[in-house]
Amino acid sequence: MAFNRQLAEARLALDFVLSDQMPSLTWDALESGLDGPAIRRRAAWEHPTVFEVMEILPKAMEEMQLVRLSVDRAARRLADHRAREILRTGEDPPRSTREFELMWIRAGYPVEAQEFGTLDDDLSVARLSGRTEQEIRQWLIERLNELTSRAS
Repeated sequence: MAFNRQLAEARLALDFVLSDQMPSLTWDALESGLDGPAIRRRAAWEHPTVFEVMEILPKAMEEMQLVRLSVDRAARRLADHRAREILRTGEDPPRSTREFELMWIRAGYPVEAQEFGTLDDDLSVARLSGRTEQEIRQWLIERLNELTSRAS
């Protein structure tokens, strides 16, 4: 997977990168041309502990040119990325609304990601209103387009 600074920043800000996922993050950074002692040290680990990761993370982030994001901004960035991925790949939007909710909950209910986080509730209301599944899919696609256009 190609190194994506924006996603790495957001995932790190929300603690969505587990310690055993850190080596692959740094491998991606190395493959994209980023380098430094902390990056190399992290890339060499097979199963780092949380303590090992936390010890070197600030320097590795600096070498990877990553900035620390607020939880609100990070959650919005991840939700926006996921929505764009759904729209780009043609995934079935109703299957992903719970994913947005779980991301929002795990991030601590940040206000900036609330519109994404409550999509599952909105889906339930739409189903109760008697809309067909096709109408609901189309409505969700429109909603995802609307939400991602605000982020641009």
